[in-house]
Amino acid sequence: MKVIAIGGVALSMSAVSKLRRLDKDIEIVVYEQGTVLSYGACGMPYYISDEIKDPEKLVARTKEQFKDMNIIVHTMHKVINVFDYKNEVEVFDLISNRTFLDKYDYLIIGSGASAIIPPWENVNLDNIYKLSTYEDSIDIKSKIDSGEIKKVTVVGGGFIGIEMVESFLTRGLEVTLIELDSQILSGFDKEMTLKLEEHLRSKGVKLKLDERVIKFYGENIVKKIITDKGEYETDLVLISVGIRPNTAFLDKSNVILQKGAIVVNKKMETNISNIYAGGDCSMIYNLAVKENRYLPMGNNANKQGRIIAENINGGNFNFKGVLGTTVIKVIDMEAAKTGITEKEAIKLGIEHSTVTITGKNHAGYYPNAQPITAKVIFNPNTKIILGAELVGYNDTALRINVFAVAVQKEMTTEELGFLDLAYAPPFAGVWDVIAIAVNKVK
Repeated sequence: MKVIAIGGVALSMSAVSKLRRLDKDIEIVVYEQGTVLSYGACGMPYYISDEIKDPEKLVARTKEQFKDMNIIVHTMHKVINVFDYKNEVEVFDLISNRTFLDKYDYLIIGSGASAIIPPWENVNLDNIYKLSTYEDSIDIKSKIDSGEIKKVTVVGGGFIGIEMVESFLTRGLEVTLIELDSQILSGFDKEMTLKLEEHLRSKGVKLKLDERVIKFYGENIVKKIITDKGEYETDLVLISVGIRPNTAFLDKSNVILQKGAIVVNKKMETNISNIYAGGDCSMIYNLAVKENRYLPMGNNANKQGRIIAENINGGNFNFKGVLGTTVIKVIDMEAAKTGITEKEAIKLGIEHSTVTITGKNHAGYYPNAQPITAKVIFNPNTKIILGAELVGYNDTALRINVFAVAVQKEMTTEELGFLDLAYAPPFAGVWDVIAIAVNKVK
């Protein structure tokens, strides 16, 4: 039996590694269009900031290590077509510029996603970057290390954009952030991001909200960014306005897509029984809204890879779904969310109520107590918790894991309010922020 995997990062390499542990004899071939495998993409901003000195630290396993596992990996090879009716993929060798066909019994699609680059005027000027691949991070870091860059502009205030703002600040650069929306981190409710925006401004970030990029100016290298509200000098631009699934190579296949992402069932199967998919190129079942959504996250991809391997090996495993639980560090602050936000509940017509409180990260009399604001979304009739958001300083983000369990297990506010959470003055008050928030519900 032969398995071909498309893509060499989280989903595919998780799947083939598990599959090899399950079956020592199965033939496994991986096609990856980049040069590096199995790397931690989420760590790239921290390499650019120079907090991670060696980029090889981001790589979990090398091509040689996979070869030692009898997994054959072809880097610089791009799959350009899938012919599912005859179990073949068409591959373009980027080194030799030749095209060839390869047959499979099972196909794993982990092709990931790429940064969206809008068709702005002069967007192809030098020093305008995206951050999608390992190679992107090397290029950006090299440019900053050259000492030529003093002013940078980040376009897009989502997770990657905010992480890159911090990265650039850490390198001592002057940072402007331009966001089309009226808030950063649009996955949160707007009032929860206000403190984060104030914090960014206090650290010297020139924050431009509700502002649309029009074009870039420069002869060969970008010198200025033009918006509908102003002009800003810049030495480097990082575009981070969203991502789209890498699925164009499926145009000649019968694999069903939804908004460009591959549709899979809970076994991670596509509509073609011997083709599996997961990670950033696919839809995923959202437990909070009970429907498929596009929620690209590396931790999801690694879990899905294991499910795929078990099922190819003859198992009957289901991926239960996700809540969209996310955390982010915003310089000295932290933010986190799980389940649905209030604005999502309104948009979806879900009956809900909310409570918002501000407490301390540990006992108030213990030194350096800092505030945490918690917002809980719940069903007003059943009191079942639907979602939560947290914004604060030290020890804020990981508290969202308690809420994630509560939402997934459909706990009520009363049940969570009397959960036996750990207490000691350096870690929490006698009533933790979590309990204070849900116990406010009457």
